[in-house]
This record gives sequence, structure tokens and C-alpha cells, in this order.
Amino acid sequence: MSSELSTLAAPVGPETPEAPSLPPGLAGVERLDEGTAVAVALWNSAALQADMAQLGVSRADLAEAGALPNPTFSLLMPVGPRTIETSLLLPLFSLWQRPARVAAAKVQVEQVARGLVQNGLDLARDVRVAHADWVLARKRREALAELAALWSRTFELVQARLAAGDATQVEVASLRAEARLAEDTARRATTDARLARERLRLLMGVVRSPLFEQAEPLEPPQDTRALRPLAELLQLAQAARPDVRAAELGIQGAGDRLGWERSRIVQLLARLDTKPSTAADGSPKALWVPGFQLEVPLFNWNPGGTGRAEAELMRASSRYLLLRQQVTNEVLTAREGALQATLSLEAFQSDILPALTAASDGVRKAFEAGDAPYLQVLESLRRLADARLRALDIEADLRRALAQLDRSLGKQGVAHE
Repeated sequence: MSSELSTLAAPVGPETPEAPSLPPGLAGVERLDEGTAVAVALWNSAALQADMAQLGVSRADLAEAGALPNPTFSLLMPVGPRTIETSLLLPLFSLWQRPARVAAAKVQVEQVARGLVQNGLDLARDVRVAHADWVLARKRREALAELAALWSRTFELVQARLAAGDATQVEVASLRAEARLAEDTARRATTDARLARERLRLLMGVVRSPLFEQAEPLEPPQDTRALRPLAELLQLAQAARPDVRAAELGIQGAGDRLGWERSRIVQLLARLDTKPSTAADGSPKALWVPGFQLEVPLFNWNPGGTGRAEAELMRASSRYLLLRQQVTNEVLTAREGALQATLSLEAFQSDILPALTAASDGVRKAFEAGDAPYLQVLESLRRLADARLRALDIEADLRRALAQLDRSLGKQGVAHE
């Protein structure tokens, strides 16, 4: 399981780390990219380490399933005319049932391991989304700071026009309010960026550590390759998702347990009695009497164990069908979200933002020259601000959708052609 997680991002950290640390081969960085964040999270995550304890429980169940029951020894003490007697019982059916018990326990261990790999994928997705939110918060802070500077410059211009007699007190008051509002929004964006970084550090498991306290986000380059067709992505997801494989193992394990419970209807024990006897010459000797002891299933056919096993098999089958449907929906939703975000981002970057920027610059220059009213300046600046922030949101939506798509596929780096 650790090796499979390693192929996703990084090795799993020590079972009981005393303090957050960096994975082997990774040094401290000043700019934190999402790959490094995922590696550190998988190494330090307390939640993932807690989930791994369940694997130890399953391994203990496997050891218990392989253990043979101890033989039963009984001793009858000599009382009155009765002589001493001994008896040894060995459960033969336990030997016959042992392979089935071990097989079911092995399937359970593999199922838990696959579930842990899926938990690692979920953690990697959450870290990538948190990193995208951090990048978005930093970019929003920068964009809002630039817009606050524009509002401040416009306010200075209208003050100059007021001194020259070309503006009114109403115009000055309106622009002053807009400039102060832009400054407050920029300050709040700074706080939002700091909180986004702390949320990411929480997922990375380094909250109570100086690691990455002053790190800056490193945005990954945008992948310009086209996404794979939906049918191909669905095939990849059904084959690679660890939770799908865990559900298949759940069906197999439930079937093994059902066969085991049915075999428990009969109990057969080997019996070896020792009784005192007398040899032909009159000397005492021990008489060994082998035999069998069979539990006759007249009243108890193990209906409880068999019924529970049948119900578990039915539930595992239903869960498997539901999970396949969920995988299809997750891949479809994530792919459509990524496609829509890609198209919207291209439109904003190539057409919408350049047009609004040019219009805003033209209106501002006309206002400086006294050829445009201040209301037109306000409207152009608001539209430009909304467009810039919307473009940043779409860019973050694209990164979130790609993170969700990778998680839905069960692998990273296979969504694009």
C-alpha cells in the first residue's frame, strides 16, 4: 500500500511522527507548488496515519484466521472404583475450514489497503484544491491592490478637477467612497490569502511547525493538451480506482465468508482416549482408544451466521453497483467542469479582458482630459474589476476540476491525451 501511494505522490510517513517533517529527498522551499504540498501532506497527515491503523487490525484478523484452535485435553480423576482416564479432542473441521478463513481474511486486508490508497487520493485532491484556493487568494489580493491604486489615482484626478472648478463635491464624495471601499477590499484580500495558506498547511500537517510559514505559492503551468474522450476516461477510472477494486474485493470476501459459514453447520473432532488396562501377563498398561466426535446438526444449522453472510454479500454487490455509477458521474462532472472552465478562461484571456482593459484605459484618459463624466469612469472600472476577479475564479475552477478529475480517475497525469 505504501508503494502504491508512493507512485501517486510520496511515501507514507512514519507511523508515529513526533513532529512534522519533510519526506526523504525533499528540502525546504521558498515557493510551494502543489506537488510538494501533496508529498508533505501524505508524509505528515495524522488523518492518513490514523486510517492506516485499520490495516493493522485487518492484519491481526488475518493472523487470527490462520491460527489453529488448541486441542482440548480432559482428565478424569480416579474416584471410587473408577480409574484415571484422559481424553484429547482435536477439531478436524477447523483444519478443513482454515484455508477458507485465511482466504477471506486476506481479501479483507487487501480491501482495507485499497481503501487506504483511495484515502490518499482524496487527501491529494484536497491539498491540490487548497493550493488552488491559496493561489487564487494571492492573485485576488494583487488584483484588488492594483484596482485600489486605480481608484486612488482617479480620486486624485477628480480632486484636481474640483480645484480647477470642473467637478462637483458630489463627484468627489462618490469617488472617495469608492476608493475607500477598494482599499478595504484589498485589506480583506490580504487576510483571505493568509487564511488560505493556513488551511493548506493544516492539510499538509505542518500547522504546529515553522515549515512553509513564509512560503509563497508556485502556480503550476497550465496544461494545454486536450482532455481524453469521456469513454476513455471512464474506462481508465473503472480500471484504476482503488475504491472500485476494494468493492470488488468486498464481494469476493463476502462470498468466501458465506461459504465458510455454511461449512460451520457440521463440527467434527478427532478423539483419543487413554484408559488403564492389563496386559496378558497381568502387568498394567495404557490402552489408547482413537475415535471421532461429530456434532449432529439436528437443531442448529447456523442460520444466523449464514443469514448475515448472505446479507453482507447482497450489500457488497449493491455497493459495487452504486460505486460504479458514482465513478461515472464523478468523471463526467469533473470533465465537463474542466472543459467549461477552459473555454471560459480562453474567452476571458483572449477577448474579454483585453477589450475591457482597453475600454477602461480609454475612458480614464478621456476623463483626465475632461471629455468623459465620472460616472462613465466608475462603470468602466467596476466592469474591469469584476472581469479580472471572474477570470481568476475561472482559473481556480479549472485547477479544482482537474484535481477532482485526477481523483475520479484514480491516477494523476492521465486525464490529458
